[in-house]
Amino acid sequence: MTRVSVIIPTYNRAGYLGEAIQSVLDQTFSDFELLVVDDGSTDNTREVVASFKDVRVRYIQQENRGVAAARNAGIKASDGEYIAFLDSDDIWLPENLEIKVKLLDSRPEVGLVCSDAYFFDNSSGATLCRLWHDPKSPAWFDPVRAARQPLKELIRKGCLIMPPASLVRSQVVTAVNYFDESLPTSEDWDFIIRIVQRFQVEIIDMPLLKVRRHSTNLSENQEKMYRGAVAAINKAMHSGSFSGEELKLLKERLVLARSRYGRWALLGGKEAAARKALVAGIRLDPWNIKLYVYLVLSILGTRNVLALKNWRKVIGHHLVQSHSSGGAPL
Repeated sequence: MTRVSVIIPTYNRAGYLGEAIQSVLDQTFSDFELLVVDDGSTDNTREVVASFKDVRVRYIQQENRGVAAARNAGIKASDGEYIAFLDSDDIWLPENLEIKVKLLDSRPEVGLVCSDAYFFDNSSGATLCRLWHDPKSPAWFDPVRAARQPLKELIRKGCLIMPPASLVRSQVVTAVNYFDESLPTSEDWDFIIRIVQRFQVEIIDMPLLKVRRHSTNLSENQEKMYRGAVAAINKAMHSGSFSGEELKLLKERLVLARSRYGRWALLGGKEAAARKALVAGIRLDPWNIKLYVYLVLSILGTRNVLALKNWRKVIGHHLVQSHSSGGAPL
């Protein structure tokens, strides 16, 4: 049996895929197989994979069915004791597998181990922030606190345990029944939540993954991200597997998702979509004043909202100038 099966799902990422594959081949730990699952790409993905002559690299092609289906196809075709995931536009640091394999080998009670990650800019190559600790990160949190209560932190903060930063036992993946292919997004959060509910996890407080930020990141698709988040949270809330306190946190997370999307849709000129999200949020949390404010603004219309924002800037600028010159404020 192979020690580690590495699964890279990909769709039209030929320009980045080679670097991702090479980062796997450059690992200091060598007992792995690498399965690249092509989810119906129309670019030269096949040729990129074929350019690597390493016998550990395998190519699987399927019709376009989404990242969850691609990961599941790789899992089912794998033979590893441990499963590792890497997105086709990201990069592992060389000791990623070695450190994580050693930890799982020494801790049979641990089902999954995860590490911190860097975010880097695709254009400049500059490091933007760390996933953990850094206030600029989309998943800034305290890993010490997360180690004590990982489930609550996952609910509060989102997917702070990322599949590409994790190594998981294959029997754990089977036990939680793989990734949910019905979710448009947030399938990674849903997958990790189900693991953390049943198995012990270990956190390595050091970056072993580099996450690429570019204009084609799925996270830039706000509509799809919102639909996936709502579907995943609702699935969790109706699963019957969470305590009262956890359900309260899930509800708060759903309200936050409704609020953030409502504000985004409002500023983007999608007043009807904004109102629908905000009303759904108010039904969950009738005392949330911010939701009512956004709802009123959605009724006023985007043009008036933007006009109000501009007037606030003008008045604020005037007050600053007046104060700095010793004049009386309006």
